[in-house]
Amino acid sequence: MKINSTQLLNAYEQARNFAATAPESAAPFMPIEQIFEEKKRKPDACIMVYGVYNAGKSTLINVLLGREEAAMDDIPLTDQVTAYAWDKYSILDTPGVDAPIAHEDVTKAQMLKADAVIFVVDPLGTVEEAKTLEVLVDLLAEHKQVFMVFNDKKGLSDEDYIKLKNQTREQLQRIATLRGLDNILKEIPIVKINAKRALLGQLKGKPELVELSGYPAFKNQLIDFLDGISPDDVYNRIKYQLVEFLNAQVQAQGSQQGSTDISKKFDKFLRQMVREKSGLSSEIVHEIDRERQAIYEKTKRALRTSPEDCQQKIEGIMQQASEQMQRHLSNRLQEVVSIAQQDIEELQAAMPQVGQYTREGEIPAIESAPDLEQLMPRTQKSSGISAEMAAQASKQMASMVRPEHIVSTLKTVKELLPSLMKGIGPKTMEKWAGTVISKYIPYVGTVVTVGTALWDMFSDDPEEKAMRQQLEAQRLARERAEQQMDDFSQELADGFKQFMRANILQEIDVFFAQLNAQVDKLREGFSDTERLASERLQKWVTIQQQALSA
Repeated sequence: MKINSTQLLNAYEQARNFAATAPESAAPFMPIEQIFEEKKRKPDACIMVYGVYNAGKSTLINVLLGREEAAMDDIPLTDQVTAYAWDKYSILDTPGVDAPIAHEDVTKAQMLKADAVIFVVDPLGTVEEAKTLEVLVDLLAEHKQVFMVFNDKKGLSDEDYIKLKNQTREQLQRIATLRGLDNILKEIPIVKINAKRALLGQLKGKPELVELSGYPAFKNQLIDFLDGISPDDVYNRIKYQLVEFLNAQVQAQGSQQGSTDISKKFDKFLRQMVREKSGLSSEIVHEIDRERQAIYEKTKRALRTSPEDCQQKIEGIMQQASEQMQRHLSNRLQEVVSIAQQDIEELQAAMPQVGQYTREGEIPAIESAPDLEQLMPRTQKSSGISAEMAAQASKQMASMVRPEHIVSTLKTVKELLPSLMKGIGPKTMEKWAGTVISKYIPYVGTVVTVGTALWDMFSDDPEEKAMRQQLEAQRLARERAEQQMDDFSQELADGFKQFMRANILQEIDVFFAQLNAQVDKLREGFSDTERLASERLQKWVTIQQQALSA
């Protein structure tokens, strides 16, 4: 998945700054900060050797290094993470899955930083060792790249090796299914090696032992695996860590909200609007990219097939693309307005205690205590007011500072929504398209002249072609003509993309800023506690959506 690293890092910076304002968020954010800061310092993939302790992790590292550098023993010696330089990578040696608790804690602290894991196991007993395979699936769930190594100390036959791989994969599928993960086998290469034999062969200068150990095949597969880790794989992992933190903050903040129905529905509405803005922005970017590709292809075709009237055709291409963008934006903004209106109706329905005053145009005075009987629906007045009804109404009214303000503001916001949905009219979009065209259209004549002249070189009769040494000249001329037309088409399409993205996304920001400014007035009717909690929740949701869309 393609990751927008700039947007992801921006979401991280916002989360870091906001987490610093609250003790309950600052401590949980520290591991996330360590991950991102480490990645900013070392953008290349971080590789960690991991697995059951005493499975041969340190021996395998020594094989890669070609010398005895990592400590090897039959007891769990490794109680710290040590880095070794190998090729262009930094390989980290760690305590094992079943190492002493103190050793495991060291590993967990470093595991968050790892992008890829070389997972080493002793093949004998691995299939029956559920904890080992569960840890491996946990790594996949955390978006880490995993390379599984059977350190074959006893010498498996090819037949037994094939059977063991199949049994291991069957167990992995079972565990992954329970975790809700699908199709994981293609993400886990499995290879065997006798690390001790390979190291002995290297140290003794016996290449036949190295060959018998399976090291050459192991090394080739490992290099292919590591080279296949893209920057997007790396950023996707740290994105997952940040989103998990933000999800926890949104959930925790939501659980701290007051018990009133109106405040809960208000925050549901705000979360919905944040999601709508994020989704709309992503859709618009996708639409602009699609139109940009269409402009490029159509412009290039016009330059090649209709040089005499290509300027008019290019202007039509740009106009058509702009109209398409205007229609898409207008339709989506109308959808947002409809959703907002429905949510506001839910907010209104959550306030039956003042609903009758809204209908009659009356607002109960805040200075005096509320008349509980008046707050009940008329259908219930004749039968009297139960203690339960009175307690509920009293609790609901007491939690709000100004209920009459909420009622009037809801009505105002609902009435203002259609006027906010001005969007970008056809005239504005036509003007924008003209701005882009005016920048590039003066060069159409030059492009056509050069392109036509170059194309003419290979449209002459054979005698003239021969005089010009046509075989090579034609090839070079065709190449220049194609590139000239491609350059112009690319620049025009890119100009459309950049201009439209900047202006349309700004319009979206303005629309939602106006909407939020109106709806935010509702918070003035909440208690201080609810208002503060609502503001924090909105901030976390906004950062969450930015990280999700990165």
